[in-house]
Amino acid sequence: MSIGAEAVILLGGNHAHRTDWFSLYPFPEVILDAYKGKGDTHIMDGAWIGMQAMIMPGVTIGEGAIVTKDVAPYTIVAGNPVVPVAGEITESLLALDVYNWPQAKFDALRPFLCASDMEALIKAAAEYEAN
Repeated sequence: MSIGAEAVILLGGNHAHRTDWFSLYPFPEVILDAYKGKGDTHIMDGAWIGMQAMIMPGVTIGEGAIVTKDVAPYTIVAGNPVVPVAGEITESLLALDVYNWPQAKFDALRPFLCASDMEALIKAAAEYEAN
């Protein structure tokens, strides 16, 4: 196997980053709910891991595997061959422009970001703007 400089291989669990939540940040009030174990990580012979790649916990990178394509925002890719398994809400998340919200709005809507109900997040954001 070949591992590039500064590659990160996370082991054990999701390290408090839930892929089913809109916010990956583990806020203190939900930190206990954020952790989920993922099982062992396996990197097989001949796999290439690029420089500064991040390998998430509980995955297997098959023998001779190489990732060479871009991955769209908010998309999770998995499988062999790699296919998007999540991303149908991408347009809604990009339209919300969460990372450019003022701090007050972000703080007010934090419970909706640490969840997976897109309709509730969109509604709460609209109500916040209306008030």
